[in-house]
Amino acid sequence: MSRATQSALMVAALLTAAATAAADKPKYDHVYGPEPSWAEFRRLGEAAIIARLIDPESARITWLSGIHKGGIKPVFSTYFDGYVACGSVNARNRMGGYTGARVFVVVIDYGRALLADIDHGSSRVYDETCARALNTGLFPPVPDADLSRLVANPATAAPAADAAPLANAAGLAVRAMPEGAYVAAVTPGSRAQLAGLKPGMVITSVNAIPLAGMGEAMRKVVDAASGAVTLTLIGGITIKLGGST
Repeated sequence: MSRATQSALMVAALLTAAATAAADKPKYDHVYGPEPSWAEFRRLGEAAIIARLIDPESARITWLSGIHKGGIKPVFSTYFDGYVACGSVNARNRMGGYTGARVFVVVIDYGRALLADIDHGSSRVYDETCARALNTGLFPPVPDADLSRLVANPATAAPAADAAPLANAAGLAVRAMPEGAYVAAVTPGSRAQLAGLKPGMVITSVNAIPLAGMGEAMRKVVDAASGAVTLTLIGGITIKLGGST
């Protein structure tokens, strides 16, 4: 499939906001159930995701966003209206090796998971869709109590060893996602906050060094950036950090 075709299909899967075109939406007004707590959403969402895996006990899940009340239309499917959040999962395949982080989308309403879908193979539809939604502020950030939770075996909620990313000198706490560095938190009054960085943004390069696909190694690049720094975000937006505050 060509990149142009993938991009065209991706448009069909964009998360719905209030301004979604009427022609693309169902001809009824969805009646939402009570908004779930983050703990309940996470429990239902993780159970639905690991149920789709070959080796559920090896699952490592990172939540990339908080809950958005809206919906999503996967490619070649109908709309799923409800409470939506994005995450990524890494788990072992049939050969026993980890597949690498893959982005997923979960939709929950009335106490059940209506959709739990994971990017497969070379497909990066959810990866790109979620990154753009995060960068434009459609999603709220992950709740503070869960900012750095990386689950190894969600059935027991055992945290991974690197479950607490600390803010670096610029005031950023970041974690890896396929596109680069997801901004999990920004220290008030820091260089990062003064430059306009907010939780939920995704940094794709630091001083022209691309972060995509680096995994946790991207932390070293971000942490090493001192003095005047140029950050590139999803969509080509650039933000410049000055010297120490």
